[in-house]
Amino acid sequence: MPAERGEFWERTLTEEACRSSVRHWERTFARYLTTLTRVCKRARQALRAEGVTDQGFVVVVLTDDDAEEGLLRRVLGVREMRRLFPVYEEAAAWTAEVAALAPGERAVRYVRALSVRDGPVGREKAEKALCALGLDAVPALIDALSQGPDRWQAAKLLADIGDASDEVVEALSDALRNTTGHDLSWVAVALSRLGRLDMVLASSPLPDDTVVAAVAAPFTAFRDHTASPPPLDYGPLEHFLVDRPRLSEAVVAALRPGSSYCVIRAEEVNTVLDALRSPHAVIRRHAVSVLAVRSLGAAVGRRIIPQLTDVMTKDPDATTRRLAVLSLHWWKHDVPLQQALQDPDPGVRTTAQQCLSEN
Repeated sequence: MPAERGEFWERTLTEEACRSSVRHWERTFARYLTTLTRVCKRARQALRAEGVTDQGFVVVVLTDDDAEEGLLRRVLGVREMRRLFPVYEEAAAWTAEVAALAPGERAVRYVRALSVRDGPVGREKAEKALCALGLDAVPALIDALSQGPDRWQAAKLLADIGDASDEVVEALSDALRNTTGHDLSWVAVALSRLGRLDMVLASSPLPDDTVVAAVAAPFTAFRDHTASPPPLDYGPLEHFLVDRPRLSEAVVAALRPGSSYCVIRAEEVNTVLDALRSPHAVIRRHAVSVLAVRSLGAAVGRRIIPQLTDVMTKDPDATTRRLAVLSLHWWKHDVPLQQALQDPDPGVRTTAQQCLSEN
């Protein structure tokens, strides 16, 4: 296929996927994968009809994530899966064996699987299985937190499950005193994600990067890994910026725009709107960015859009104004962007012009 044709379809598909919500992007990507599996089947049939290859030849879609097995099974039959990709059949047999165990023992087996590089199931599948077990996985993860080779992962999964019971908090607190380096940072982040940043800040002196990671954690995409995360609260962040100004620049860097923020829920909108009036630019930047969620609904949008417009025209921080332009554009509300074309900052003007040009 000529390069120009490939570039055209790549551009067209990207534009279609990005023209609306995240859900639309996901649906478009699913359709794309379905199309690829149909192409694989037709290509094999065409090649066999032309005598190009023998019965054993296959055309498949290979990916580097958990979607691969499903895609292969949509193209191949059971016998071909066993012959060409026995690793998936081995994993299915192991999973069936473990599924027959009691939940607690099942959790122990999946925790062991986390540290096996070439085991029957991958680390990602083991993580998902432990999160699905929920509270039944907590005892095994606490054991791994105290003596496992990958303590950081046990800490992360405890935060993902979202159990802030005394038992979990005590185990993480002990780990905060008995781990170092990478493990220590994840333990501190886990405590923060469970709403116990106070325990991190009250601990004996910790490395600056560990403290900053914990302070930033509730505002990043890691929060979305928890089934029921604590409500968004900018209060601890504001207090930290006042109490420890020495680390304010590091916090700003950790929460820089584009660093993958959390997704807010409808009940958190009031908290985020209040944060638009914070004296700290890093908080206003975060707030104005996480308001760019059209799935919150039109009624919420009618409350958000006027305030975003106000930020775009009046906020003293140019970066915050530029982010407001982008959020308004995400809401498909470009009329106010005409005002941003007169902004004193060239970056704001350029962003506004690019957004308007897309339409």
